[in-house]
Amino acid sequence: MKDTQQKESRKLMVHVYLTDAEKARIEESAKKLGISVSAYIKVKLFSEY
Repeated sequence: MKDTQQKESRKLMVHVYLTDAEKARIEESAKKLGISVSAYIKVKLFSEY
């Protein structure tokens, strides 16, 4: 694997501070869609309107 491909395939973690209510809202929304919290956040961040 080339160096650039290795860098792009790495997984990085982002830390976000939320209130209990915000976290619960995200978890509930993800649960309703049947997806993980991580997947839900990615959809919200990267979907174009």
